[in-house]
Amino acid sequence: MCVLAASLGALLVGCLFPQDDTLLDDVPRFMNRPPRIIETLVLPQERIIRDFGGSRCELAFEVAVEDPDVDDRIKVHWYIDYSPQDPRGPYREIPLTNNGETRRPDRGTLRINLAAANSELSTPGQHLVEALVSDAELTDRQPESRVVNLPDGGTIIDPGFVISYAWVVNTVPGNCR
Repeated sequence: MCVLAASLGALLVGCLFPQDDTLLDDVPRFMNRPPRIIETLVLPQERIIRDFGGSRCELAFEVAVEDPDVDDRIKVHWYIDYSPQDPRGPYREIPLTNNGETRRPDRGTLRINLAAANSELSTPGQHLVEALVSDAELTDRQPESRVVNLPDGGTIIDPGFVISYAWVVNTVPGNCR
């Protein structure tokens, strides 16, 4: 009886069907991961600027960025008063330096001075200032995906990412000119 139990146990441990010995040629590549805006380093810290033009005439908007994919090219696209009914490209585009580290060494910075001619925020009222950070090309503010060819002849879609940070600026009449 013990011999029969041992024989059955040995049969159950092994597999009755032959196994395919297909090995991976290459390690699969990582899919793209999204960048991140480091909120503690964003300037100005307040998201609503109430009296631009009254107490101050100059503003600097800054975002600091991390991306776990250290080889990605990161751009900060600045938009002022974007309207989907009247889509325009970004007011400014700022590529960030790639230093091979997760945190990029420079910041996407936009400086607005109300004393400058044709300042985008000079009209009294509310304005929306947006920083869109992307690791892909943008089309209508949406990131483009890439088709990646695999060694076995198949393809995968590697998504691009965009993240945003926004401020509401209330411009008031003042002495900035």
